Amino acid sequence: MNSSRSLSPDKAAQNWILLGIPVLSIAGCLMHFVYEWSGNLTAVGIFSPVNESVWEHLKLTFWPMLIWWISGYYLLNKRGKISAAQWFSSCTAAELVCPMVIVSFFYSYTGALGIESLILDIFSLFLGIIAAQSFSLHLYKNAEFGNYCLYISITTLALLAAAFTIFTFTPPQLPLFMDS
Repeated sequence: MNSSRSLSPDKAAQNWILLGIPVLSIAGCLMHFVYEWSGNLTAVGIFSPVNESVWEHLKLTFWPMLIWWISGYYLLNKRGKISAAQWFSSCTAAELVCPMVIVSFFYSYTGALGIESLILDIFSLFLGIIAAQSFSLHLYKNAEFGNYCLYISITTLALLAAAFTIFTFTPPQLPLFMDS
């Protein structure tokens, strides 16, 4: 391959993060049906919504986004050295921003305005993904993360994965976790 035609690691990372917006949007929409398609398999319920609670619907972005970022790291790291601390800190930021945007937007139009709308529900997914990927791209390009941030990020991602798993089977009695 001609080296003048290959992308720099930073440009390739930027393209991967931005490509995540449409890919994750499609994956999130499809994930809504995976549990039902599986015949309600318990193992599948860890990764896709098992009911109509807001919490369960946050899985529509959490797992696909995590897989997207991990895959991106392995694919991009083969082409050129990218910083694991930069990459996974940005991933963690995306994984935290996305549910905050989705939940804030959802409770704004349902709780504050009393609106129930499937279109707005789907829009909240897209909005969360766009905000998360855009913010994480900004961090990836402009912030500097040390190795300690890598450890904090990995720990945070593991705790989020554990929370999604545990609360699927034993949800707290809070509105966020209640089936609607």
